[in-house]
Amino acid sequence: MNGKIIRVYFLGIAISLLLFGTAFAKGDAMFASSTVNIYKDKAGRVSIGQLEVGAKVYVLKEEKGMAQISIKGWRQKGLKCVIYAFEGKRIILAELEPEGVKLVKVIKTVKDENTQLVWEKVVLNGVWVKSKYLVKDVNKVWSKISPLFHERCSMCHALPRTTTFTANQWPSTLRVMTKRAALTKKQADEITLFLQYHAKDMVGITGTTRKR
Repeated sequence: MNGKIIRVYFLGIAISLLLFGTAFAKGDAMFASSTVNIYKDKAGRVSIGQLEVGAKVYVLKEEKGMAQISIKGWRQKGLKCVIYAFEGKRIILAELEPEGVKLVKVIKTVKDENTQLVWEKVVLNGVWVKSKYLVKDVNKVWSKISPLFHERCSMCHALPRTTTFTANQWPSTLRVMTKRAALTKKQADEITLFLQYHAKDMVGITGTTRKR
């Protein structure tokens, strides 16, 4: 009897994996494989913002293809709708609607002595995203964007190294090249984040594999 129960149990797990994807363990660090909506409820009815490609989140639980997550990051004081990955680095993790901003909790506040800007360490707990857009290895995310960077950003000049500029310098640098490289806004945003996470001041910090 016990043997039958065990077989039924594992059969149930196998069916769940087939229907809803890979199961996540509580506390797992996962990464957004593309830009994806953030929902207030697990039914996915109320969108409160979007999670950017490559964003690191922590899984609280998973139910029927939806993952409840915790987003930990930083925001500049006075700019409540954007959560960044690191203090002082404008690498966007999430952009929030007013309804999403209300759910953010401030953990601590620090002042950057160099810029005099005030940054808040924040957490957004208990929101939901579709599980299929989360992956465990962030380098799989970048491996899909890297070829586009190599193709489009070497059309008019030698391909720059990702470490040519800092994370904060790359967005304005790439903005100038967007039209020349015939990039859509989505492509430009993805390449920008790819370059920021691999910028010269991010090597050894983001957990990504160093790229050319």
